This record gives sequence, C-alpha cells and structure tokens, in this order.
Amino acid sequence: MTALSMHHARRWGAMSLALSLSLSGCAIAIGAPPEHTASSQRPRRERPRDEIVIRANRPAAEESHEAVIEPGVLAPGASLLIPVRGIRPDQLRDSYADARSGGRVHNAIDIMAPGGTPVLAAADGTIHRLRTGGLGGVTIYQIGTDGRTMYYYAHLQRYAAGIRDGLPVRRGQVIAYVGDTGNAGAGNYHLHFSVGRLPDPQRYWDSENVNPYPLLAGEYARAASASRDR
Repeated sequence: MTALSMHHARRWGAMSLALSLSLSGCAIAIGAPPEHTASSQRPRRERPRDEIVIRANRPAAEESHEAVIEPGVLAPGASLLIPVRGIRPDQLRDSYADARSGGRVHNAIDIMAPGGTPVLAAADGTIHRLRTGGLGGVTIYQIGTDGRTMYYYAHLQRYAAGIRDGLPVRRGQVIAYVGDTGNAGAGNYHLHFSVGRLPDPQRYWDSENVNPYPLLAGEYARAASASRDR
C-alpha cells in the first residue's frame, strides 16, 4: 500500500467513526430524555376519561323546553294538588296505615291510574333528588318551598323531559309518568305518594311521615271520616 493510499484509509476511518458517534448521539436525543434529567422530571399523568368532553349543539327542543303546567284537581279544603292527572278526590283511598311486607306500614297513599298518565307536582318546590332502584323503582324526591317538607313520588314509568336535580317546579307541573317500577308488580300501575317533615334536610330520605290523604282529599276526606264515625 502506498503512502497516499494509507493516508486516504486513515482519513475515511476517522470520518466513519465521527459519523457513527454523531448518529448515536441523535438516537439518544430523539428516542429518550437525557439520563441526567430522567430523575428530575415528574411522571406524566393520564387525563381522566370523564374530563374529555366533546361539546355538541344542543337540540332545539332542549333549548326551548318549557315546563308543562296543568290545572290539576285541587279539592275543596285541600292543601295539595292531587298529583295524577284526572283523578278526583272521591277516587282516592286512604291506605296510609295499611300493612306491607316485612312488617312495614305503608305510610303513603297509592293513586291508581293507567300507565303513562302524567304525574303532577303536588306543590311548588324543587326537585331534590332523582333516584332509581330499590322498592320505589324510578322515584322523585321534591322538597317544598319551606325547605322542610319532602314529597316522594315512586313506581314511576319515567321522568318528564327536562326534569333534573335542583330544578324548581310549580304546582301542577308534569314531572313524570305513572308506572309499575320497583316492587309495584308488573301491570299494577299506580303512583306511590308520601309526605314527610324533615328534621335534617341533609337526610332527605329520613323524614317524619304525614298522612297525605287529608291533604289531598280536603273536605271529602273529612266528610268520609265523619260518616265512618257515625
């Protein structure tokens, strides 16, 4: 090998080594953070799925939804509207003290009506809680304007459009529909309705029960009671 050939060989060897080191350095810089900074970086947390919200245009019907208020039936001398469309006070039956399974007492009134009949708010107030499941099935807890009276609607088929927790409602407003959910029994369509006084509004499920029958039937209830006592 001539001196010129040896010179070229050494030159190309040095260039190959430099190029190899350069590419190795690029692989470290692109593929991973430098080793001396790995311990100083905080681990990346994944964004929770329920925080990823893709907003869509709300339907026009939802934007323009208006509460449906019906006159309902307010019996003479009654303080509450009968909470099922088309039911008269003489159709009500006082089942407040009736026995129920497991040694329970009813502590409510059952208002019989065809499935899908509108359920009306018995008084002004606020939808406190919507719950499904258990003996009541589809239910509504409505708190009165005094903040101490709870109205409970159970065995509902479904809620009316727009009904949600915290929604103010007016007497006669359609809030749900009569159903047979919970332990009502298939086809036994009725509204289970109860009234309670709340010692502690935070414990909305734990009220002191009040018989709703005279509050709904008014003078008819008093007349029926007087005739039984004769």
